[in-house]
Amino acid sequence: MAKLHLKRTPAEEAERALRKARKAARTARKRSYLSEEAGQHGESSSKRRRRGEDIDSDLDEEVYGPPPPPSLSSAHKPDYDTILSELEDARFREKMWDALRDDERLDGIDARFNDYAHVPDRWRANAASGGSSEDQTEMDPRFMDDDTYTEWIRAGMWRRKNARQYEEEARMKAEKAARSARKKEMKAETARLEKVVEERRKQKKRERDSQREENARAEYDRKWKDLLDPNARHSSSLSFGDIPWPLFVPVMHSDSAHSDSSSITLEHLTTTAISAFLIPISTISALAQDVGVSLPTHDRDKKEKKEKLRETMLRFHPDKFEGRVMRKVIETDKDRVREAVGQVARVLNTLMEE
Repeated sequence: MAKLHLKRTPAEEAERALRKARKAARTARKRSYLSEEAGQHGESSSKRRRRGEDIDSDLDEEVYGPPPPPSLSSAHKPDYDTILSELEDARFREKMWDALRDDERLDGIDARFNDYAHVPDRWRANAASGGSSEDQTEMDPRFMDDDTYTEWIRAGMWRRKNARQYEEEARMKAEKAARSARKKEMKAETARLEKVVEERRKQKKRERDSQREENARAEYDRKWKDLLDPNARHSSSLSFGDIPWPLFVPVMHSDSAHSDSSSITLEHLTTTAISAFLIPISTISALAQDVGVSLPTHDRDKKEKKEKLRETMLRFHPDKFEGRVMRKVIETDKDRVREAVGQVARVLNTLMEE
């Protein structure tokens, strides 16, 4: 079988050079040591040879370390196919790395060549913004470089030679700017009008809601006046929905102020709902709440709030309500009415403490 002579890899070349350097250093140290020993003791050549062998073994152990233990597989024959495949893989990887380094080198050269490419400013302006190079007319030639000055001179000569075309382009450019300005003004005016319409719509909605709330409060007071009037004739069959509760309830029709109290449940009798019904918010306060501004509360407002809560507490006090109204409620709704009256009384106590 012929011996293969393959090209060494860079790693193998480095390892071979290291071995040569170590061997040369070992030889030089041995010669210098032998010469010194011979000069001092006058030994014969055979003794110097034996001493040299001992020095070689000592230097080998010093440079390469102790000899490795004998391998268990040294008695077996080497697998030449495996060795050959490993060598071929190593050569393939080395070729691939060489090709990669060549590609990187070519990319760097291409980039350096492109750095020296000169593109006129007028082409750069057209490519970047789609416009012309007329902005150069406003530049001061004293602060231009050679290329810019050349372009500036060329543009001036073109304008002088094509004066009519230049004027036509300037006129079209001015008309385009005027159209753009008019379009922008129309858009701003449209947004302003839409904002005005939206504000009017919100104002009308607030007015409708305010009127509906006033009607609901007026109907609430009227029902309680009729309910507590001793001269009025009342039937003894009042249901849960016939009781005037202090909160806004859904109206039966959009153009009617009459409410449907039968849809009220205990979950509706909350502090927020009862407070919104008993303590009306002025228009200014409502606008301040919309924009997130808190207004100070006057003493008069506090007094009116306290009187309104006291009046409602006298109406829904469990003992007073039991003696004046509960006897008129039907038997099937009495437990539900008692529970709701207790809930309203607890809410009123909370509001009065605040």
